[in-house]
Order: sequence, then C-alpha cells, then structure tokens
Amino acid sequence: MSSVVRYLCVAVCATVLSSGWCRGEETKPPKTPSLSEIVFVGLWPAKELESSHYPKERRLCLQNYLAAIGPDSYLWAFEPPSHPQRVVLVRRVVMREQMVAILGRQVRAEAEAFTDVVPVMPEWEGMSEGPVGEADFVDHWLRKRPGTPIAPFLYLLKAHRLRAGYEAARARDERNLWPILARRYREALDMAKSSSNPLISCIADDLDTQPFVYLEGQGVP
Repeated sequence: MSSVVRYLCVAVCATVLSSGWCRGEETKPPKTPSLSEIVFVGLWPAKELESSHYPKERRLCLQNYLAAIGPDSYLWAFEPPSHPQRVVLVRRVVMREQMVAILGRQVRAEAEAFTDVVPVMPEWEGMSEGPVGEADFVDHWLRKRPGTPIAPFLYLLKAHRLRAGYEAARARDERNLWPILARRYREALDMAKSSSNPLISCIADDLDTQPFVYLEGQGVP
C-alpha cells in the first residue's frame, strides 16, 4: 500500500469507520511518520514526529526542523483531511507552510504563487504520471524564474516526486522510464544536498535514507 493511501485511509477512517471506505484499516494504527513524509506527503502535522523513534544520526535534523516551525504555524496541529476531496487543499497549504518554515517568512509570496498552480493530485493511483508531472512542473518553474527564492525547497520536492515516480515505474515494469527517473532523482537530490541551508541538505539526506516514499519494495534509485 502506498504511503499516501495509507495515511489518507487512516485519516478518513478516523471519522467514517462505519462507511467501509477503507475496510480493515481501522484496526491498524499508523506508524510514526518520517520527517520526509511530514514534509512531502502533507497529510500529518508536525506533532506526529517523535525524535525518540528516530535514528540518532538524524535526530539533530529533526530537532532543527521542529525548531524552525513558528509556534503558531499551521503545520503543528492541522487535522488530517477527513474526506478525499479535501486532500488537495490540505496538501497545497502544507507545502506552502513547509517552504516558509524551512526557508523563512520572506518566501511566503513566492511559495503561495507556486502552490496555487502546481498540479497536486489527491492520489497517484500507483502511476508514475502524477509525481513525475509535479517534478516536471518544478523544472518549468525554475526555467521561468531562475532566481526564485524557493529553489532549494523545489529541488527537494522534485527529488521526492521523482523517487515516487521511479517506484511507480518499477512496480509497473516501465523499463524505459525508471532508469531516467533514477538519474533525474540523483541530480535533483545532489542539488538539494549542495544547498547552504542546513535544513535543506539534511532533509535531502533523510529522504535518501527512506526505504521507500510511495510504493514499497522497489529499491532505492
């Protein structure tokens, strides 16, 4: 089961257990999300992060991330969407606020402009087109706005979406596609890791250590 579906299913089941929309999931408690899932999936608040469950070598990154979030930020305690139709709205808001937390309040206008138009989907349905479409949109944005102040986060976002697209392509045995996505993922990740912003580079490291970001069992590109 994909991470997006798993988290959405748990959120919806919390309010509609009797509906049968995600039958069987109500008895399975969600695992503690990773920093990468909090930042890039956008369905769980930052309060779900537990440093005690995190590998020691990555706890400082998590602690610095939590310290960067303003006390009144939406990211702390928003309610996971209780209906699939709200997923896109919540994910757009979370993406915007992640940029503000990680890069600073001065990027809010640019973050709003980007998140208003990026082609966010509620679920990728196991297909590579959705996440790759978001990664391609990042490339389009960077070409049109080469000096954009949100570029460091966009490289991270692009890497995450390409990793998700890679996993989907592997799962569907799209042999002409997944090697290309693997190369693009590495290029985007290297750009993020070279950032002078320590949060960007350490979140990139966190992303690269995850066994999967969308579809389990497809390996790391």
